[in-house]
Formats: sequence, structure tokens, C-alpha cells
Amino acid sequence: MLPFEALKRPRHHLFAIAVLGYALPLLFAACGTTEGGPPVGVDAAAADTFSPPPPPVRDGAIADVVPPIACSVDELPEGKGKVFCDLPGPDATDVQVPPDFCVREYTQTRIAEARVLRFAPNGDLFVSAPSMSTAGGALGGPGAIFALPDDDGDGRADSVLTYAGPYPTDGRNCDTLEGDPKNLSCVHGLLFDAGYLYLTRSDEVRRYPYAIGDRVAPAAGSELVAKLGGDVIPDVRWTHTLERTKEGTIYVSRGRADSKACSQEEMARGAVLSLRVGQTTPLPVTPGVVADGFRNPMYLRCSPSSCGDCYASELSGDDWIGVGGREKLALLPKSNEKESWGFPCCVGRDQPHPAWPTANCANVGKELVSIPLHDTNFGLDFDRGGFPPPYRHGLFVALHGVFTSFGGTGVVFVPTDPVTKRPSSTTPSTSFAKGFLPNGRATDVAFAPDGRLFVADDTAGKIYWIAPRTLRAAR
Repeated sequence: MLPFEALKRPRHHLFAIAVLGYALPLLFAACGTTEGGPPVGVDAAAADTFSPPPPPVRDGAIADVVPPIACSVDELPEGKGKVFCDLPGPDATDVQVPPDFCVREYTQTRIAEARVLRFAPNGDLFVSAPSMSTAGGALGGPGAIFALPDDDGDGRADSVLTYAGPYPTDGRNCDTLEGDPKNLSCVHGLLFDAGYLYLTRSDEVRRYPYAIGDRVAPAAGSELVAKLGGDVIPDVRWTHTLERTKEGTIYVSRGRADSKACSQEEMARGAVLSLRVGQTTPLPVTPGVVADGFRNPMYLRCSPSSCGDCYASELSGDDWIGVGGREKLALLPKSNEKESWGFPCCVGRDQPHPAWPTANCANVGKELVSIPLHDTNFGLDFDRGGFPPPYRHGLFVALHGVFTSFGGTGVVFVPTDPVTKRPSSTTPSTSFAKGFLPNGRATDVAFAPDGRLFVADDTAGKIYWIAPRTLRAAR
């Protein structure tokens, strides 16, 4: 049960309403569950027939076994310019990092609901900022995509340029707002690829033509790339993200809410989908399924290594605290394979949910990294060689923290194996950046081409960068 004492904190009234909207369904779900069996009204026979497909075999090994494959990463060239930490201005006081690093606030203008960070091919930072309130409690955003250039190289955004938008929310839901192809109330995922800026909104992936240096969207607007199948899913989430594999396939996440049923149909709702979009491919395309059986694999990231492994930051059942639930970093199968992660029937590999004890969970995916439930892992990215040991080539993960108290937010670090470049620890090894006071929550992390780690905060509306004290600009 969520701590209702948190509602006594001096939060915005709308935030308190959001907490109630989040907590009450959990209360009702708990009341509708019978001990030792499925929730009231659920067909037990249907739950008993659940059995995911066999796991894919990758290079002679099942996904959770690290294969003996050497993967390389192109090292970041040694910079010859200014030391980033010597740039004018003090370190941020609301975020703490290890002593060998500095942390600076990049934004000078608040960007409410800053959710996803992406670097354009020329190094410009882009950020999506929806105006629709998120399930995690972020609200008050503009409904826009912004470009934040730093042309003078002083370590701060010169300005916040509106690439597209704004579209303030008017109280309607995302599906209704989708009727206007320009509306960005529910914008979330961003991706630069092959002359386009891709974005997600509600149940769609769209794209703008993009030329190097563009900071304003084309007047003609965006075109529809794909519908994601959420129109027929009653509890689908609109907060998708995008990633490109080394083979050129676009991955997009599709999350859902908690569930009180166990069936193949329920398992198919939360998924990572694939879009094959070529230069001459007719649009819109039909998504394929990379993996399903997720609850909310919201943030996606592919490793910069030569092996190109791709990961989903999976958020498990909110009410799974008493059944061994945890958040997960899931290694995704290759685009020509298919895998199930078993939600809501399975808490994990060989771990049926107590409500469905006969569910076959022997073949569901097994996470490489486990994160405590409600720490809420969001964005993730890999160092390209600009950070010193033990952080070099490590995986960094933004934790959004506990919904009701914001506790646990920050950035954690997971070391990677020097051969495979996959996570070598099953849990985050250290809290790399913490604080985010007084009311901040880390949402996304992204390494810039120059080696700095950028971090977004969707409640404080800030973007920071973190750098080793020896890291230099390219020139």
C-alpha cells in the first residue's frame, strides 16, 4: 500500500489528485484478490493455460548467460580544447556527484516535464516536454519539442528554441488530441535517424524531415510512420520512447497499466515493437513485435558496442512489493527473434505470480540487472570512453524515484564486462548522482558526443551535465 502520509507534504493540489488516482486502483486491486488464486472475476482456467514460447538462442546461449563474444567500442578521441569543469560558473548545489566529477546546470530557463533527451547529428541537444500529465505525476509542461544549442561553448544553453509546439493540454485525452496531426500534448520519444527527427505521441510514431542544424520544424509538419496498436488496449500508456539498432531497425516501447488478469492477450499489451523504415518504404508501416510480456518497458537504449545489444528499462507491477517484484533492465532479443517476459502472469523466470501459481514461467526473459521496486528506472545510456575507470564504458541509469515521496531519485552506475560490454553486476553498484533537491526527479540520461553525461529532471524542469574534471572539449 502506498504511504498516504506523503499527501500531507506541501505539493501542488493537482499532484495530490494524481497520487490518489494512482493509489486508489491499487487499493481496489488488493481488495479484489483472493489468497492463493486469481483475482475475483478472473478465469482461473485461462490463467492455467499461460505458457510463453521457448527462449531465443543467441550465439549458443540463452539471453541471461553472457556469451563469450568480444565486443568493441570506438573510444572517444582525446580532446584538445577547454576542460569542461574549468568553464565559468559554479557546480550545481542541488546534485551531488563523486569528487572527480563536476556537475553544472545546462538550462537557464525551466522546462517543465522534460522527459526525453536526444542529441542531433551536429551536437544540438533536443528535449521533449509534453503537456499531458504523466502517470508519474509530472505536469505543467508546454507540449513541445525544444532545441537547446550551446554555440558559444560556455557549458550553458544559449536559449530554449521551440522546434515544434507548444500545445498546452486542454483536458482531453491523448487519443482525442491525436486528431490534430500537429498537436504535441502527448509528445515523448525522440530519435534522429537518416535525415529525420522521429517522435512518439499517444499511439503514433511520426517524423519531421531534418537537415543538419535545423532548429525549427518544417512548416509542412510531420508524417505518420506507424500506429502502435494501442487503440484496442484499454490501459495502454502514451509515454513511448524510440531507439535505432545497428541494423537500422527502429524500436519503440509500448507500456500498459497494472493487471488483474493472466492471459495471452494480457501479456501481449506491454511490448517492444520494431519498425522497418527504409528510404523507399511506403508509410505507415506495420510494427513487428520484438518482445512482449512487459508492463512498461518505457525507456530503450542500444549499446554503442560493435555487438549493438539493446535494452529496455522495464517497470514491473506497482503492487508487487510483497511477491518479489523488482524493476528490470532487460536485454532485448535481436529483431528477427521474439521473447516473452510474462507480465502479468510471471514475476520473473521460474517465479509465477502467487495469484496464478500454475503459470509456466520457465521460459520468460530474465533481467541482467535488477533494481528495487519503485526506484523507477527511466532513461539509460553507456559511456563512450570519456569517463575514467571504473566508470569507463559503464551503464548509467536515471531513477525517477518513489512516486509519493520522490525518494530514491538520482543516477546509478552499473559496470560492464570488458569483453562483452554487457552489465557485469546484477544490481547497480553505486549511486553516481543524487540529491535533485528540493523536488527534482531524474528522467533521462544521454551522453553527448563530447563525452559529458546529460541528465533531465521533469519536475524541477532542469537539465544538468556531468563531466570528469579532466575531460576536454574536442578543440
